[in-house]
Amino acid sequence: MTPSNPKRGPVRGVRTRAVHGTQPERPGPSSTPIVHSATFSFASLDALNAEQDKRAASAFYQRHGHPTLRATEERLAGLEGAEMALLFSSGVAAIGAVFMAHLKSGDHVVALDQCYGGTHDLLNWGRERFGWSVDFVDARDPGSWGRAFTPRTRIFHIESPTNPILCVVDIPRAAELARAHGALLTVDNTFASPVGQQSLGLGANLVMYSATKSIGGHGDLLAGTAMGPQAHMEPVWRVRKVFGAVPDPALAWQLERSIKTLPLRVAAANASALELAGRLSGHPGIEQVLYPGLPSHPGHAVAARQMSLGFGPVVAVEVRGGSAAAEAVVNALQLVRHAPSLGGVDSLVSLPAHTSHVQLGVEGRKRAGIPEGLVRFSVGIEDIDDLWADVDQALARAATMTPEAPRV
Repeated sequence: MTPSNPKRGPVRGVRTRAVHGTQPERPGPSSTPIVHSATFSFASLDALNAEQDKRAASAFYQRHGHPTLRATEERLAGLEGAEMALLFSSGVAAIGAVFMAHLKSGDHVVALDQCYGGTHDLLNWGRERFGWSVDFVDARDPGSWGRAFTPRTRIFHIESPTNPILCVVDIPRAAELARAHGALLTVDNTFASPVGQQSLGLGANLVMYSATKSIGGHGDLLAGTAMGPQAHMEPVWRVRKVFGAVPDPALAWQLERSIKTLPLRVAAANASALELAGRLSGHPGIEQVLYPGLPSHPGHAVAARQMSLGFGPVVAVEVRGGSAAAEAVVNALQLVRHAPSLGGVDSLVSLPAHTSHVQLGVEGRKRAGIPEGLVRFSVGIEDIDDLWADVDQALARAATMTPEAPRV
């Protein structure tokens, strides 16, 4: 039997929620109107103050809250099962707001070494300028994480799957560890998407996304979102209000439009990614394939429990022949575009050593287990046979252009 909420009625399936949201349907436009106004007028001071008191739900001044933004935030919260969601001008802005909301000088963060390079930059910036302390732990060795916690640890920050080598984190286990040390578990859930993995339901306190990726899904906008219980999100709203990382109403409308097809796009991309990973795993030009959908992946069983629409759109491969061969493959691709993003309808490829994790340097990437010759594919929704033909020809061309590195 379908569960119900006495205030909102039945809890509908994810595809229905993506299209209709969780708020009661109202007569009128079927698409949320874009309110092109940064400020709002009032008949009296009492009315102005009453609206301002609504905080993120207000239509007072856009930096505080906005009706078009709020409609999209409610749609996102309904997908995630969160009490509250907030939109930001980028994914890094959302992560940064969460950190600034829940850390002060002298506080400590534990984070995965395999996190996105921009998150490394953010934490190092906070260490240098805000007085945070940070310890990075290896996602591949969860037994060692507990040793990094201190009495000052306030946040344990993870990704699952991680960017770019696709380590899978047991989120309930990570939540239990954070809780035992009085810390919040924050999850960058960008790779899985809010329809592919519900981190809050698995024990996370706060979840963040680069909405540029699967949520937007078309490579035409830049946005981020953070979600969680209202008690944890109110401080995040205050950070957004103070620093002003608020997106435009037209962009919020683009996101709401994209959310309606999110489950379909994610399911299609994930299915193609699994097929591509399987084909690549038997290719002579590939040293290793990193994809949690493969039974050989060390995190496969955990991913199968946690991820509800497949194993994500990202496939990482180490090309035989090292970084020169990886560069040759990327340069030989014709259908798959060479671009630094993921989660869109069109397939993209990048070299993390030159894009998402360039700031770690050679030694930092080595510590995180990121090979210099790693190629990261973000699989889109094209026909899989067309994608495979392009990848196969690129590997063949690369093999003729680069000498095979000696095998040890």
